[in-house]
Amino acid sequence: MVKQEQRLDRIFTLKEASTSIDSQFLDMVFYLPYTEGKKHRFWMLTEADSPTIMIDHHKFKPVRINEAKYRWIDFGIKKSPFTGPMGFGQIKFFGIRAEEAKRSYFVITSQTEQELYGSIEDVEEQLWGIKRSDVGTTFISPSTVEVGRPTTFTLIYQTSKKGLPRGSYIRLCVPLAFATPQMEREGEDGWLEMVRSDAPCKLFSIDVSKESHEQVDVIYSLPEGFPPHGEIVLTYKTEFTYLFEAVFNTMERRYWYSKLPPLAVAVAVDERMIFVPPLEGKGHSVRFIPAAPERLHLFLPGRREKGEEIKLTGIITDRYRNIVHRPPKMKIKLTIEGTKKEATLDIKKNFFATPYRFLVPLGSLEPGIYRVKATDKDTGRVIAVSNPLEIVDSRSKKPNIYWGEIHGHSEMSDGLGRFEEMFRHAKEIGTLDFAASGDHACYFTDNEWIWMQDIINFYNRPSEFCTIIGYEWAGKQGHRNIYTSKENHKLFRGMYEPTSNIEIVWKEFEDREDVVGGPHTRHTYDFWSGHNPRVERFLEIYSMWGSFDDLANKLLKEGAKLGFTGGGDCHEGHCFFSVEDRERQGQIPHGFAHSILYKCGITGVLMKELDRESLIYALRNRKTYATTGARILIDFSVSGITMGQEGKLSSFPIIETEIHGCDFIEKVEIIRDGEIVEVCYDTFLDKKFVWEDKKARRGNHWYYVKVYQKDGEIAWTSPVWVEIFL
Repeated sequence: MVKQEQRLDRIFTLKEASTSIDSQFLDMVFYLPYTEGKKHRFWMLTEADSPTIMIDHHKFKPVRINEAKYRWIDFGIKKSPFTGPMGFGQIKFFGIRAEEAKRSYFVITSQTEQELYGSIEDVEEQLWGIKRSDVGTTFISPSTVEVGRPTTFTLIYQTSKKGLPRGSYIRLCVPLAFATPQMEREGEDGWLEMVRSDAPCKLFSIDVSKESHEQVDVIYSLPEGFPPHGEIVLTYKTEFTYLFEAVFNTMERRYWYSKLPPLAVAVAVDERMIFVPPLEGKGHSVRFIPAAPERLHLFLPGRREKGEEIKLTGIITDRYRNIVHRPPKMKIKLTIEGTKKEATLDIKKNFFATPYRFLVPLGSLEPGIYRVKATDKDTGRVIAVSNPLEIVDSRSKKPNIYWGEIHGHSEMSDGLGRFEEMFRHAKEIGTLDFAASGDHACYFTDNEWIWMQDIINFYNRPSEFCTIIGYEWAGKQGHRNIYTSKENHKLFRGMYEPTSNIEIVWKEFEDREDVVGGPHTRHTYDFWSGHNPRVERFLEIYSMWGSFDDLANKLLKEGAKLGFTGGGDCHEGHCFFSVEDRERQGQIPHGFAHSILYKCGITGVLMKELDRESLIYALRNRKTYATTGARILIDFSVSGITMGQEGKLSSFPIIETEIHGCDFIEKVEIIRDGEIVEVCYDTFLDKKFVWEDKKARRGNHWYYVKVYQKDGEIAWTSPVWVEIFL
């Protein structure tokens, strides 16, 4: 049987390369399957006089120039590996002006005997056996799909005027998050049907792609080829489609995470099975759009001092929390209820900043706990209730509580959405106090990193909205997120061999108080190999992958001292306010990755001021707690030793906990050394309680509290470490 292989010949257009002000080079990220010992040859089609290139740390100069009609520069042959084991690398181009780059191409090929000549289309045919312009055209219906709606797609593929030769193949791409394509159970989920074909078309295979672990490839063989302007029509049924708003229109699967539309087509013309997509613009596009306005979300700050101006933020979304860009049909009454005040709030038209977002000033409030409730003006039905807000006196020893999320991904790595939009969304829609990107360092270039940091710095507004610079390192010990309070952050790539060991990264930062790191729990492969407690200070106990109590308890038992954060790993270009399906959490994908099954979490941080230095200090000193998204207010201490801290006791520990829920609290667990030692089953919204651990014994112990709401939301405090002398 013919075996499908990964494509080892890549063509890059330099008009997509990145630059920055005063940069001496253009650069781009590339992917090439790791092939130990295999030789590759490098070519460039360009008008530039004497360009040079650098692939990671390997430098290449021209060895020969073909001065024919099309000017091809040969940079010679190199034996792999010239990238790390993950196949990702960075190319830097020197000596090429921006205008020249628009007409330049770079080629990496394993066909080292080939002498490249002619136009770029000629080279496509040399290497792949077919030009992209000869692949054909695709159309799809529907091309616009409401999020989450079951859909039957109809695809039409038309060959070009050249048709396809005997022994060709056609490949269709289906998101792994959708129903698995099948041809055995007619009409059921995943049903794939060949409605019409102008030539024999036989199913060859259905399997997870070798080029992408988020897509399924359906391959058909064309034993007799296909006639010029021939046509294939097929249908595919899926009960599940993406929950988030997005457009998928990329034809070339350059990376594993390339966002191809459902049923994206590529063809191979011989047994090498080098699949080539149609030209961009000749393939189809699928857009997922929000549903009708359905939900109202009310957000208040966490804890603030008396005298601060307080505002209520209202956000209107569809059922999955997508923003709907049209006015809702809602008649609502807002009531503020609290310790010292109960009154109806007037929503004036000028409070609406957009059709889906309004801001209502509450003025200065007296100390106490407050919530805002929205009811239907006609029926009195409760539509939404805000999170609790606590106002404290300036003499109070309680620090403010700020809300944020520091693990979002955008199109700058393997996510969706513009990088700058992530921060605007975090501030205005997510109504966060702080935010950070966790884009993969291996997937963006040095030039891109320069302006990414500029964007992060632009959105940072102390006391109003705090951003910190960070990224996700992915190397031999798994994934780590690393942040700084400074305006610039040294970039380490885990897929780059010289910095693929976390010890190298931590060594750089171990003496710096302005840097903090923590493991991405879903991808924590080898925590203790290279763990440096001087830098690695927090653990993401909840994310869109689920909760990681077992991992947290295991590491704490083994001696780690880590605070808890709640995060996302959201790949929609959002921080915190990701899509969710309230009825099917844990059952269906909540992102493009088929194994991301939950909504985004959130982190509560206890600090006096909202700025970068205070945030990094709080993360380093474990003054944080995590929730699955609900903005539950929690204070937790052990005999006066506050959340995240260490201390010594000469008596039985006294655990003090104060909780203010977003819904009724049904259960509170006190965990000591990874075991539940006390459970409170009382039902309440607001409560302060004290429990003495009279079974504690002499020695070192750690405690934290886990809180369960009636609506399924959960919170975890960071631990407190105590040494008991009895």
